[in-house]
Amino acid sequence: MTKLKFSKKYDLFDIKKDFFLNNLKNLKKIKKINKYYSNQKKRIFCKICNFKLKDFFLENFSIKYCLCKKCGHLNGRYQDTDNFIKWLYTRADGKNYKSSYVGNYKQRVKKIYLPKANFLKSVIKSKISVLDFGSGAGHFLKALEKLNIKSKGLEPNKILVNLGNSQLKNKNLYHFNINNDFFNEGDTKNYNVLSLIHVLEHMQNPHQLLKSFKRSSINYLYLAIPLASFSMFIENAFTNVFPRHLAAGHTHLFTRKSLDYILKKYNLKIIGEWWFGSDISDLLRSISLSSKKINKTEYKKYFQHYILNLADELQSTLDKNKLCSEVHLVLKKNN
Repeated sequence: MTKLKFSKKYDLFDIKKDFFLNNLKNLKKIKKINKYYSNQKKRIFCKICNFKLKDFFLENFSIKYCLCKKCGHLNGRYQDTDNFIKWLYTRADGKNYKSSYVGNYKQRVKKIYLPKANFLKSVIKSKISVLDFGSGAGHFLKALEKLNIKSKGLEPNKILVNLGNSQLKNKNLYHFNINNDFFNEGDTKNYNVLSLIHVLEHMQNPHQLLKSFKRSSINYLYLAIPLASFSMFIENAFTNVFPRHLAAGHTHLFTRKSLDYILKKYNLKIIGEWWFGSDISDLLRSISLSSKKINKTEYKKYFQHYILNLADELQSTLDKNKLCSEVHLVLKKNN
């Protein structure tokens, strides 16, 4: 029986305060990345089903996006070329991509990653061991460590590997070359779960990674992906606010239809699903940063009364209709 879960309490304002305090700095960075991305080769075919793309759906921060007529995937109009991938993720050993991982390490583990680890554990009742691919600074590995779950992490950013291992007792985060390999039989033979926590959307070729999983002896896949949702409309309307969801490394977004395409293509069965998002927090941030000529004390009081206190309830409506900004899935191979 599939475990179905909706929503979570959003209490990440302390962790995400950089979004408020450094909006202009973050916005400038996003625009720089988008400009580099817009100089890559034009994407002609869908990233997921390879169907020819036609009319654009929307333009966000100078980038046009197309909805695939076949699988429904939201594609950025340019390719994730080798140059773009290297420039964004691994130049200077990844120094330029580390900023979002520094600070609040323990709080991130507790509030963001421990709930993910507990969800995985609640779905797979038997003993689990996890190979975590694209581990970043090892936050999910730390959460698994707290639950005494055996794990190993693989990450292409050398600086994040060092940062993660400084927090992990077993130093179980390893560097790999993103251009030469993913994971091999030696990596997989002692694990029964492959976790891809917000990784697939960053892959130049998602199918290459999914095929590696299908060939492996690992039976379960824990997948967290961003979805085309209310957040992308918010970002499209508030052009002076840093876009968290659709920009920079998020050159494309999954839809329920493109997700179904992947499940069918790789013969995967959903055994656990958790739908939640940050759409309403994106809306609150956008309104707050765009408000003008206000009495901050009075405005804050009424803002709290009319909107902030209802944030989780409003988000829950999107979540329960599966219209939220992300989904976590536990998948099993249909052998």
